[in-house]
Amino acid sequence: MRFYCSFFLLIVICISCNYISVEKKQKAQSIDTIIDFTKVDVSPSFDNCKNLLDKAKTNCFRDEIQKRITVNLEAYHFTTENFIDEVILIDVLINNKGKFKLLNISSTENIKSELPKLDSLLQNSIKKLPKVSPAIKRGIPVNTQYQLPIRILTN
Repeated sequence: MRFYCSFFLLIVICISCNYISVEKKQKAQSIDTIIDFTKVDVSPSFDNCKNLLDKAKTNCFRDEIQKRITVNLEAYHFTTENFIDEVILIDVLINNKGKFKLLNISSTENIKSELPKLDSLLQNSIKKLPKVSPAIKRGIPVNTQYQLPIRILTN
């Protein structure tokens, strides 16, 4: 009988050691496993936008892209048979090195027929954009994509 009590006591002690361990509880850390990949910590930026706060930096970046594309497009004098007042959307990728790439141009058939060279001009305008500081997520440069509206207005 004494053997059974000793054996039972030994098993209880061995099993309970795992539940009482103070070291394991202190070493346990909560790990942040929820990462929102749709947002970046720091937006990409041109040199003149670097010192602005988050929202202002993003707006400055978008405005600067649109200004530079507009300047490039205004250098060409388009002539059309019909009046055009439409908005096209361009999808731009900024890679983790800060270089731009045109992904897509969404425009109507009217724009495509009236201004057949517009796509190539937009492609060249995007290629002329200077290298920027890339977006940052958790301290790592990442790719980001923007969709920019461009208004096409002719007389």
